[in-house]
Amino acid sequence: MNRERMDSGRKLSGKALEKMRYLLDPRSVAVIGASRSPIKWGSIILKHVVEGGFRGEVYPVNPREETIMGLRAYPKVPEETDLALIVTPAQTVPPLLRECAERGVKAAVVISAGFRETGEKGEELERELVRIAEEEDLPFVGPNCMGVFSSTSSLCALMASVKPLKGNVSFLSQSGNLGTQLLDRGTYYQIGFDVFVSTGNEAFLRCEDFIELLKKRESTRVILAYIEGVKNGRKFFEVARETSLQKPIVALKVGKTSAGSRAAKSHTGSLSGSLQVYRGVFRQAGVVEAEDTEELLKVAMALEQPLPKNNQVIILTRGGGWGVAATDACREGLVEVPQPPPEILEELNSYMPPYWSRGNPIDTVAELDPSLEFKILKTLEKWEAGGLIVLGGLDAYATRFLDPELRKVYVREVQLPLIKRLIALNRKGKVVFAVALKPLDKSRPVKLLRKHHIPVYFSPEDAGRAYSKLMEYKRMRERLEGQARSGVSPGPAPGPGNLKP
Repeated sequence: MNRERMDSGRKLSGKALEKMRYLLDPRSVAVIGASRSPIKWGSIILKHVVEGGFRGEVYPVNPREETIMGLRAYPKVPEETDLALIVTPAQTVPPLLRECAERGVKAAVVISAGFRETGEKGEELERELVRIAEEEDLPFVGPNCMGVFSSTSSLCALMASVKPLKGNVSFLSQSGNLGTQLLDRGTYYQIGFDVFVSTGNEAFLRCEDFIELLKKRESTRVILAYIEGVKNGRKFFEVARETSLQKPIVALKVGKTSAGSRAAKSHTGSLSGSLQVYRGVFRQAGVVEAEDTEELLKVAMALEQPLPKNNQVIILTRGGGWGVAATDACREGLVEVPQPPPEILEELNSYMPPYWSRGNPIDTVAELDPSLEFKILKTLEKWEAGGLIVLGGLDAYATRFLDPELRKVYVREVQLPLIKRLIALNRKGKVVFAVALKPLDKSRPVKLLRKHHIPVYFSPEDAGRAYSKLMEYKRMRERLEGQARSGVSPGPAPGPGNLKP
């Protein structure tokens, strides 16, 4: 099988594709441009690699130094190094990349800026990098990027001082700064990341190449993508469609306005293209679209869940207004908030307060009996609805005025058992979403939910919208599966001219 590809001005050989794995799971890393100065990027990145706990060998490369950070420094990159991180001025990068190839380096990340994004001279330097990569079968990320992160090798080769939680969400970002800030923001939501790649100018390796790589990566369950532009629309469409049959992709397309499009071009040299074309491609390929950066993370939490067995959801709330807000946020046509079946209603009536609403949302009307919610959850387990959204009662917010010792007792004897019941319900096949009031990274009960991949949101609207996105992916995936079984074409694949970079 010929795996060599020619598209949009670059030739990606089968050898280069195979070497991409060294970007995420290298056995050795060289930092070219490492420095003893704490205010140099080479020093900062080396520090992050070392302190991140990378499991392989680390080689600082600087011909003027003997040791850096207690490590032996090398005048040139050691032979057969798996991954080179290049952090030197732009004009020095082409000869260094050539040297990497000659010394058997498997892959590279070009963090240096000063290429296509700066004008004609920088564009010519970037073309030279591509020529070297093609001639030497040397895949590289960038230039003008902020590095990579991989949980499986404990590689934190990033410019930014962030320490992502490890998990199953992978993130591809054409903006390094925004991407690393969202990695940090992920801690608030207790989102664990498997891979992060700041793709930069995408001179050689592109977002769609990494989607294809992550499709086969077992440790990745959800793929996020921040997109300013796509260079090969046809390949993006085909790879995204194939991947969506196995795991969800959530994309944020920016450059939606003329001003935003200009900003994207000045940022990484990307031209944003038609938003409507992108949205059409996303729908056909089964890609879930996020509306903003925060929603990218909120939807990521939702899509870590298995797909619900049907479109029905139960809403359990301690206050009527929250239930109404969550119901309104569940998108009509995608999510149904049905009334309880007669046998479920009869069982609920047997122990609920006489003034309860007798419907869905199920409102506990501020009942203080801690056993009530346990009874409700036992009943709801019998309801065939595919999902459950639980609003409130999951953190110590309502007990913040209690004596600290009493609060600990409440958490231990009421909240944690309730959390464990929700986790058990989730394991039995009912998709569970939750809403809490306390910051998600500060609450022990909430952390326990997130440890088991149950999404936790700050508002009922967020929970309802995120559940709708989960159902949107379920519907698109079922359509793609039907097309695959019947051999029906999903429609014409866009060409490079349809999805302009």
